[in-house]
Parts: sequence; C-alpha cells; structure tokens
Amino acid sequence: MTFVALLVGGALANAQSSSRPVGGARGSDRPSTEAPSSREPRSAGASEPGSGGPERFITYGMSYNGKVVKRIPYSAETLTENTQILNNGTSMTRRTTGMVYRDDEGRTRRETSAIKAGPFATSGDTLRMIFINDPVAGVSSTIMPDSDITFRNTLPAPGNNEPPEVGVSSDGGRTESLGKEVIEGFEAEGTRTTILIPPGRIGNDKAIEIVHERWYSPELQVILLSKHNDPRWGETVYRLRNINRGAPDSSLFSLPANSTSKEKKTRPRQ
Repeated sequence: MTFVALLVGGALANAQSSSRPVGGARGSDRPSTEAPSSREPRSAGASEPGSGGPERFITYGMSYNGKVVKRIPYSAETLTENTQILNNGTSMTRRTTGMVYRDDEGRTRRETSAIKAGPFATSGDTLRMIFINDPVAGVSSTIMPDSDITFRNTLPAPGNNEPPEVGVSSDGGRTESLGKEVIEGFEAEGTRTTILIPPGRIGNDKAIEIVHERWYSPELQVILLSKHNDPRWGETVYRLRNINRGAPDSSLFSLPANSTSKEKKTRPRQ
C-alpha cells in the first residue's frame, strides 16, 4: 500500500462514513476534539489490539465525531512523520504536512499535503486534500483541489460523544500518566498506553510491544503531540506547531465555487 493510497482511503472514508468509532484507550486518557484521526476509517485495529498501521494517524482528525467545541478558535501547522527501519538498516520517513483551523462555531478545516510514494510515483509529486466539518450546516466536505472534486456528506446531529482514540486499543493494555508538560506554549497532560500482543495472537512467534503516547491540552481541547511506536509499522509522530489562538477567516470554511460536488449521505447506525 502506498502512502498516497492511505491518504485517498482516509478521504473516501471521511466522505462516506463520518462517525465511525474505533477502539480507544480509556482510563486516564482525556477526549480529543480533533481525533484522528485524523479519523477516521476503521481498520484491523478495531478488532485486533494496536493494528491498523500508520494510516490511522495520517487520517488524524479528518472525520467528524459528533462533538462540537465552540468559542475556542485556533489555527496551527500539523506535521505527521512515519519512520520505518528496513531489514537492511535503511530508514524511510514519510511526512504529511498541513494546517488545521477551528472557528468560534466549532467548524473545522484540515489541509494536508503528502509526498506520493510507491513504484509509480515521481519525485516531488504531492497529494493535497482539504477536509471541512461544518456542524452549523450539518455537512462534512472532502475537497481534492488538484481535481476540483468535492465529496459532501450529511453529518449526524451534534452531541457530546467522546471521540475515538487513534491507533491504539485499550484491550490488554496498561495506561499510565506522564504528568504535565508545556508544549507549544500550552499545558498538556500526557498518557502512555502499552499493549503487549502475546506470541501466536496474530501469527507472531514472539511478543510484540506497542507503545502509544499522547499529550492533550485541556485549554484547546486538542492533542498537541502523539507518538505511536509499533514494530510492524515503525514510529508515527503527530504534532501541532505555531499555534495561533485567533479566530480564522470565515472564508476558509466555504467550498470552492468551481468545484464539482458529489453528495454522499451518511447511512444510519445499526
């Protein structure tokens, strides 16, 4: 699976199913209004502890979880890095950069830009996507600027549902507090969840240890920093940078006038 395929899969999942829960770490963990991710399409991690791969983080914050955070506007740069060490010692790092915005009414906009990977990609090619969740209009949109296509999705009614934790399940894991630290000028509460997959559980002949760390800001109600280390996928680090507490321009939450819109209504939950 190429890096670009992971991003496309996340976009289509966002356009078609905007409120799917995945397994989440509980206990001392605090809810995140941005999580994902970005996010976020259900994968093997929903039924198998800690699986799902780095795409769970690439789609961090892209899906609507039913919770609306009002009167706490902000904007920030986002950076997601996935690093894998190959058998021959080669290190491969894939990066997703972008911006995230939230206004006073709880609308969110996330922009991502990733370098395409895989045997058919040429050096320097990038994939751009924009995700807008508008709980006021009740619409979630996935915009693909390079193709002038927008996927529109009807959102469920806003509520106070806890959003899913991304990339880690609490099944068979232990969660510990890491205390508090100041990250990007904001006080953050840290937690670490460690999951041990015993030998034979997924065809592994030795135990697999997965460690997920996150730093949550109660003031902003977002995750400022997340680190996920899984020997099958490598280490994935997600962070916010250059955070601005000012309200973003309202035009950022409008759809481009020349974009072709494709409607996709959310199916009722079973």
